[in-house]
Amino acid sequence: MSNRLEGIELLDFVLRVSRQMAESHSLAPLLSYTIDQVLTLVGAERGFIALKHEDGSLDFKVRRDNEGNDLPGATDEISYSVLEQVVQTGKAVVLSDAMHDPQFGMARSVMALRLRSIMCVPLITRNRIIGAVYVENRSIRGRFRETDLAPLQLFANQAAIAIENTELIENLKIANDHLTELDELKNNFIILISHELKTPLTAVSTNAQLMNMIIEKAGLGNDPMLSRTAANLDKATNRMRHVIDEIVQVFRIASGQLELAMHETRLHEVIEPVVENMASVCAERHLTIDVTNIQSLPKITADPRKLKIVFENIVGNAVKYTPDGGAIRISGHCLDNNQVEVLVQDTGIGVPVDEQQRVFDMFHVLGSLNTHSTSKSAFRGGGFGLGLPIARGIVEAHHGRIRLESSGYDETLLPGTVCTITLPSLVPEPEPA
Repeated sequence: MSNRLEGIELLDFVLRVSRQMAESHSLAPLLSYTIDQVLTLVGAERGFIALKHEDGSLDFKVRRDNEGNDLPGATDEISYSVLEQVVQTGKAVVLSDAMHDPQFGMARSVMALRLRSIMCVPLITRNRIIGAVYVENRSIRGRFRETDLAPLQLFANQAAIAIENTELIENLKIANDHLTELDELKNNFIILISHELKTPLTAVSTNAQLMNMIIEKAGLGNDPMLSRTAANLDKATNRMRHVIDEIVQVFRIASGQLELAMHETRLHEVIEPVVENMASVCAERHLTIDVTNIQSLPKITADPRKLKIVFENIVGNAVKYTPDGGAIRISGHCLDNNQVEVLVQDTGIGVPVDEQQRVFDMFHVLGSLNTHSTSKSAFRGGGFGLGLPIARGIVEAHHGRIRLESSGYDETLLPGTVCTITLPSLVPEPEPA
């Protein structure tokens, strides 16, 4: 292709090459493609693309001849006088015979290399000079003319935009890789800290059990103060262990490290033990939990231990936000698309409409922290705000969905909340004909 493209033919060439440049997400291939197309467009023998650093220095990113060969070390064989003027002024230069040019003919590089046809255009984007394209033809005097600048400048403008976009993409990739590395370090740190906390916690728990044995052997088991102290110590260690497990669980979910041991599972065998474990708390607070239509649900493929965590958090939340004397209802039914739904409905204080999505965010705590107690089973008991994020992570790992609905928040009217868990059921294999 000669450098005499005009009108529609030139526009078609520039558009086609511009589309190709825009699709490149890596700088090195983009620059190689760009200089090859420039050499084809203007009929040059050699071409260079130099990008400008923030300190003003130039970095030759690509050096090629018109046969597609790289030219290592060839930057010592160009006119720096021409290149630097273009980068500093932002104005293109075209020389039909550099050796006889009144401005550049006396330049050392021009005389030493006997340079002839030279054309150099700036790479400009958003009124900022980011480099230049330099091409030359030593074998032919007068190869380039002033009329050749327009198509090359048009091409360079498109190239500058593509180069800037590619650099932005590469910088974003670097930043994203760095964030991913930091995220992995954070998760590993959390798991390591959790392990380090569990080690002394195990020692505390073991010594508490040993202390109970000593108390029994010493005949002091009926001492109310000692019994109360031992019970509080046991309760505190269990609470601490639960908090550590929650933190580990949520960061495993966030980092995609949650492992599921999938089995054929009946939901009533998961839910009923959770309800039984809540019995003493419900009796103490005069709460009722009614379970219906759970035993008739079909089997599902699930990790029962992980699903137990889901329902411990969901039912626990219902207990937490239902005032004393309230009621909680757990029910289930089948959907037409081989899915099952479990609804946990309470007569509690409800959830503000604008917070019904945020409650699934990590560390989000409903209401003011000043109103929370330290107990997870007391009305509005405290916590890290990890229960619902953990529940959502486990449900979604089972290819299910979880959602929360409430008409609003009201401590007097008690509108209540419904939490719905949808899970795929185990589809039975068709019987042989």
